[in-house]
Amino acid sequence: MVQHHLNSREFGYGMEEMESIKHFAESNDLLSDPPALRKRLRDDGYLFLRDILPQDEILHLRRRIFEFCQEAGWLREGSDLMDGLTDHAPIREGDEEWRPVYAKLQALEAFHRLKLNETVHRIMVDIFQEPVFALPATIARLAFPRDNDNGTQPHQDWLYVEGSTETISCWAPLGDVPAEVGGLRILHASHKAGFLTPRPALGPGHNCVDVDPSLEWLQAEYRTGDLLLFKSLTVHAAAHNHTPDVIRPSIDFRYTGESHTVMNQWLEPHFHWLGDPFSWEVLEKDWRNSPTAGYWKRLPHLRTKSRERKK
Repeated sequence: MVQHHLNSREFGYGMEEMESIKHFAESNDLLSDPPALRKRLRDDGYLFLRDILPQDEILHLRRRIFEFCQEAGWLREGSDLMDGLTDHAPIREGDEEWRPVYAKLQALEAFHRLKLNETVHRIMVDIFQEPVFALPATIARLAFPRDNDNGTQPHQDWLYVEGSTETISCWAPLGDVPAEVGGLRILHASHKAGFLTPRPALGPGHNCVDVDPSLEWLQAEYRTGDLLLFKSLTVHAAAHNHTPDVIRPSIDFRYTGESHTVMNQWLEPHFHWLGDPFSWEVLEKDWRNSPTAGYWKRLPHLRTKSRERKK
């Protein structure tokens, strides 16, 4: 991925701040030692793996997503499509202008297939020590520059995922993400505090939690193919996009063991509450004969639960 124009001094991300970033511990060396892998996840609340996802599939997704952005007029005219450069005002998740672009993205079979990668599946089996299940709902983020106040605030996924507290969230950049562009960051060992009371905030999810100042934020210089796994009680947030013109696309999905409970809303597409076009009937129209379509309906032992309505 070409990011030839990025420069930390030019974009106000000073060298002192760059050097102060605490990096993830890489866990590729533990993939052949599942007990040690599980111990690190229990201790740290996350696992960071390099070069796990297929780069060709990720770059294909990146191209398709930026094609949609280009059609919508979000990309800078004359720029390289794969650089994702924009001079457009920030488009925020849920905006009217955002919805048709996101619907096209969600209708990509390749977008939903990525989470079913065999290598990821085997890692999850080693973590859960049983057959595992990838939750159908898959989320993409398109983080615009100059919009950090509306980025993903510190939070725990369990507030939204519910079901089993052992559910694992996975986040992957759709292309190289230098520190200047941001990416996801993790509050080290924050899962040990248990469930934290959320409060309203700007950005996706519209909630945040108070952060323990004694814990360290960790992040990475992400490369295409990297994968970050973390527990549903681990506090995480989006690092600021310090560039003036780079859109940061990413994907996130979740896994749990087949003996664990999944909430019914996670069997539906992201933003399904808006109705069409965010329904499987519409999104799967062009790939209904693919093994990706409705794969969860073929699982005999899936345990589901509906959210109880407050009286």
